[in-house]
Amino acid sequence: MLLEIPTAPIKNILMKICALNYLPFATISLILLLSSCLEEEKSVTLGASVVDKRISMTTYKCEQSKVEVYLINSEAVEGELLAKALNAKGKEIGRAKQNLNLSKDDAKLISFNFDASVNADEVTRYILDFRKR
Repeated sequence: MLLEIPTAPIKNILMKICALNYLPFATISLILLLSSCLEEEKSVTLGASVVDKRISMTTYKCEQSKVEVYLINSEAVEGELLAKALNAKGKEIGRAKQNLNLSKDDAKLISFNFDASVNADEVTRYILDFRKR
């Protein structure tokens, strides 16, 4: 035996939604929700000069013009760390820097703040490297 579901109440609700012009609002809301879900997360990688110093990264977070990374090292390290913002073609479009001074077997959360001239929408990834001396 099939269960019959009364369709009249459902049709009435749909008619009221359409009559009250909620449909455009619902459509726009759905589009905005889907577009926010489709936003690509930007990656952060360690450059050769950072890896050579036996530094590893466990987590990172990218939000607009700010990048946070959690770094762990096994040996003492000191220097100026650069976060380079790269576009889709792999070209550098911005830099932020932090002085890094870690003792042996140390860890630290480091934040890089890019200035307003760097268009965050153009950035596809970040790379961390030490400034060349």
